[in-house]
Amino acid sequence: MVPKDNWKIDLNKTALVVIDMQNVFLDPDAQHGTTGRQFVPKLNELSDICRKLGIPVVYVRHTMRPDLLDVGLLKDIRPREELDENTEGREGAELDEGLKVDESDLMVPKIRYSGFIPGSSGLGPLLLGLGRDSFMVCGVLTDVCVLTTTADAMMLGYKVFVVSDLTATLSDERQRATLEVLDAQYAKVMTFDEVKKELKELATTAKVFIE
Repeated sequence: MVPKDNWKIDLNKTALVVIDMQNVFLDPDAQHGTTGRQFVPKLNELSDICRKLGIPVVYVRHTMRPDLLDVGLLKDIRPREELDENTEGREGAELDEGLKVDESDLMVPKIRYSGFIPGSSGLGPLLLGLGRDSFMVCGVLTDVCVLTTTADAMMLGYKVFVVSDLTATLSDERQRATLEVLDAQYAKVMTFDEVKKELKELATTAKVFIE
């Protein structure tokens, strides 16, 4: 056992960060579409529990300018038509309509895979402002934006709890391999049921009712 196996969710120091749950990444027919829509109901349940416990819910959305002037080398990596679908104002860039977003939730746009590299987003300053030094992370793609955001966060001193079955990527093989890397090098990987159990125990202590 290593020390991070003993990390615990702290109501006063933890946030829920949801990565790129957008149409372009959740359409199974799209080039980078995943099976992420399958876990939307559980993600909604987790978000609801977090709100009741006072844990901030943050939606991070990968988006870019319509003229693509801010995409950098992504234009050399990803097809132009996919980048176009990811631009601000396009349906592909919008959050999945099945997500139950609350008016209290926080929205953070990013223009790079990682939410923490300089110039990508305001995620780091936002978490700092909220007084949060750890976060649970869900979303897509596990081996791209979830991985890079988690890795950079750990290197910057954040404790990250990856909710394994509330993440998805393009194949089962890639999913398994990435979760192994995340657990070995960057984060504490937990299942939805494990996270829910821990949160319910915290709710009992805080005298907050959750189902």
